[in-house]
Amino acid sequence: MRRNLKKIFIATFSLILLVLPFLFRNDYQVYVMNRALIHVILASGLVFLTGFAGQISLGQAGFYALGAYTSAILTSRLGVPIPLGIASGVLLSTVAGLVLAVPSFKLKAFFLSLVTIAFGQIVWLLLLNLDSLTGGPGGLFSIPMMRFGSFVFTNTAYYYLFLIFTVLTVEIMRRIKFSHIGRQLFAVNDDEIAAETCGIDSRKAKVFAFGFSAGLAGLAGGFYAHMAGFLTPEPFVFFESSNFVAMAVLGGLRRLCGGVIGGVTLTWLPELLRLNIRGFENYYLIINAGIVILIVVFLPNGLGEKLFALLGKLWKEDPQHETLRSGVDRRGKLQ
Repeated sequence: MRRNLKKIFIATFSLILLVLPFLFRNDYQVYVMNRALIHVILASGLVFLTGFAGQISLGQAGFYALGAYTSAILTSRLGVPIPLGIASGVLLSTVAGLVLAVPSFKLKAFFLSLVTIAFGQIVWLLLLNLDSLTGGPGGLFSIPMMRFGSFVFTNTAYYYLFLIFTVLTVEIMRRIKFSHIGRQLFAVNDDEIAAETCGIDSRKAKVFAFGFSAGLAGLAGGFYAHMAGFLTPEPFVFFESSNFVAMAVLGGLRRLCGGVIGGVTLTWLPELLRLNIRGFENYYLIINAGIVILIVVFLPNGLGEKLFALLGKLWKEDPQHETLRSGVDRRGKLQ
C-alpha cells in the first residue's frame, strides 16, 4: 500500500510541476519561479562543492557574473547564437573555477573563503569599471531573448527550459554521488589525510568539484542574462554569494535536493512576505532573515533532512506487511 502511495506522490508532484505555470495568477509569479529554478541550479553547485567535497566558496556570484556577461556580450555584440554564447559562459566559468581550485591545495576553511570572496570582488569591480565592455553601472542592454524558429520565449517557455536543466543537474549530481568519483569526494570531505592514505588524489577531487560548481553557476548566469534581457553589476555583489550559500545550507548540504529546496524557499520567501500593509515594506526583509536564522538554528542539517525524514516515515513499509510478504515471522523464524 505504501509503495503505491510513494508512486502516487511522485506522479502527483511531477504533474504539479508540469502545470505549475498555469496555476499562477500572473506572469510575474512565473518569472519569480524562473528565478527560483536559476537559483536552484546555482545552489546545487554549492551543495556539490561544499556538501560533497567539503570546499568553501563565497564567490559564486563571480562565476554567475562570468556566465551571464560572457553570453550577453557574445550574443548581443558579436551575433553569436545563444546556445553557443551560454556554452562559452559555462566554459569560462569552469576554467575560472579550475584556477580558483589551486589555492584550495594549501588553504582551508576561513582562509580559502577569503580567496573566493576576493575573486568575487575582483569580478564585480571589473564589471563596474570596464564600461566599454560591460556597460559599467549603466548596464548592458539589448541582450537577445531565446527563440525557437520564429517563436520568442515567454516566461512560461523559460520555465520548462529551466525545469529540464534543473532535473538534468540533479540527475547528474546523483550519478556522480553514487559513482567512484562521488565516493572520493566524500572521502576527502570526511578526512583528507585518510583519503590520501587510501590512494585518493585529493587535488584532482577538489579541482573537479570547483570546476563543476563554477560551471553550474555559469549556466545559471547565462540563463538569467537571456531571460532578463539586460544586465547591471548589482545582482552580482557579495551579498548574492552569501545568499546562494544560505540556499545550500538551508536546503541541506548533504542532500541531492538541498539546492532545490533551498533555492525555491529563499527565492519565494521574500515574495510571500510582501504583505499589502502600509510601512511593512521596511521590515519584511528583516523578518525574512529572522526566519532563515531560526531554520538554521533549529534544523542545522537543513530542511531537506526533515522533509525526507517525514517522507521516509510515510513510505516505510508496515512491519506486519513485511512479515507476510517475506514469509518470516517477527522472531525471525520461517512460517
